[in-house]
Amino acid sequence: MSLMPALLAMASGVVLAAALPPTGMWPFAAVLAVPFALIARAETPRASFWVGALFALGFFGVYVMWLPLSFSAPDFLGPFFWVLYPLMLAVLAAIWGLVGWTARLVAGRGAAALWLLPPLWVLVEWLRSQGYFGFPWGTLGYVWLDTPVAQAASLVGVTGLSLLTAALAAALAAPFVLAERPASRHAPAWTGVLPALATVALIVAGWWWGARVVPPQPGTLPYTALLVQGNVDPFGRAVGVSRELEVHLAITELGVSGMAAPPDLVIWPEGALAGYDLDGAVNEDLRQRIQATAPGSTFVIGGRGRDLDPDSGRARSYNSAYAMEGGQLGGRYDKHVLVPFGERWPLIASLDGLYRAVFATLNLPMMVSTSPGPGPVPLESRLGPLATAICYESVFPAVSAEMVAAGAQVLVVITNDAWFARGDGARQHLDMGRMRAIETRRYLLRAANDGITGAVDPFGRLTAEYQRFTSGHLAVRFDLRDELTPFVRYGHHWPWALLATTLLVSSVALVRRAT
Repeated sequence: MSLMPALLAMASGVVLAAALPPTGMWPFAAVLAVPFALIARAETPRASFWVGALFALGFFGVYVMWLPLSFSAPDFLGPFFWVLYPLMLAVLAAIWGLVGWTARLVAGRGAAALWLLPPLWVLVEWLRSQGYFGFPWGTLGYVWLDTPVAQAASLVGVTGLSLLTAALAAALAAPFVLAERPASRHAPAWTGVLPALATVALIVAGWWWGARVVPPQPGTLPYTALLVQGNVDPFGRAVGVSRELEVHLAITELGVSGMAAPPDLVIWPEGALAGYDLDGAVNEDLRQRIQATAPGSTFVIGGRGRDLDPDSGRARSYNSAYAMEGGQLGGRYDKHVLVPFGERWPLIASLDGLYRAVFATLNLPMMVSTSPGPGPVPLESRLGPLATAICYESVFPAVSAEMVAAGAQVLVVITNDAWFARGDGARQHLDMGRMRAIETRRYLLRAANDGITGAVDPFGRLTAEYQRFTSGHLAVRFDLRDELTPFVRYGHHWPWALLATTLLVSSVALVRRAT
């Protein structure tokens, strides 16, 4: 592979990073046409591999730069994380390199690769978000978040928007790929502009439709929520349990005192009571003390759930959200999608000595894996089922969609984004959650330890936001909604549709090459 295509591939990845929120320069999404054209025109599958890999290196190297900026802080992992970061980038580069290699190997050189790239690209994007190491950061569909096109997520989800983005890139790349082929009476070279025109027309139609779907901001909404932002030190948590009860009690009491009536919901962030147990009769006084700050309100509180494994008898610990009313617990949701190398540690039982040595090098105690909950199920409350996502879960469309399908009428996110100490990580996390509101057409209430605490309406608009890196409260209004969007009803079919399309296009390409 020569130097110029390599530079173009990497540069296009860097530019695409600016297309996604929070930068939001969505027209830059068209730059994806560059690696698509380079893959289709590559002389060999090996050259296509390097196009995909270098593109991903430029894209993720910029888009998730907040990871090393945050986790290499002197009071956390320090410079050691700069050793891990290149390894992560190498894995992501290899994934997208294999996508380019596969498209070129199966479809051959030329326009056929452009037919295969969109479904294959988005299928792999979806696969990257699944399983033990699922990491959906950088999903293409988010480029449309702050445009009317994003409203189509209620129909097709962010995955459908990713496919639209990839199809646009393929269509824009077509003239440059077809220009290499001699024109013929049946297929003149100028016909390469037709796919681009058709895709642009589809985007224009989506823009027109989305602009008309979004209504004006409503008047007074029937329900109120008090969102509590404690702004406690997350690094202190890593080396010892911080007693944060007094902080959250004081903020809640102050917030409620300024309201005309106790709010319907009071939401404390993820892990707000990590050092306390809310279960059991022995903790009655603790629950009553919390309830006294907002009598008559339903509380959603982040804490730790515990039980015993019925098979092994070992203690299990969960990252949990509790619903509390009248000083009594009404339900508990245990986080289902856990953060790899944050809440779960692969093979930690078998590699105990290695993990101890690594944690000791980082001046951390031996970590214990959090147990996953049984699945995304709504948190039961007096207001009805609440689609409660804990931190990382808010970036996975299926989590919110499954809870809404099960009857949840509002989305609740409790999170501790103080780990995102520097860079755009916290804002990216919020923005991905905003897409969940559009996909489900639900209000979203978000309480974060140090921000970003806020409220989002069913059309993805941020209606209220509290200043980050401060402690305080935010009173917001919301409504309960019971409609089920097409995405909630049918969005789980997307992986099969992408797989079927990829196999169909691959089969046609192979047959054409063989004849």
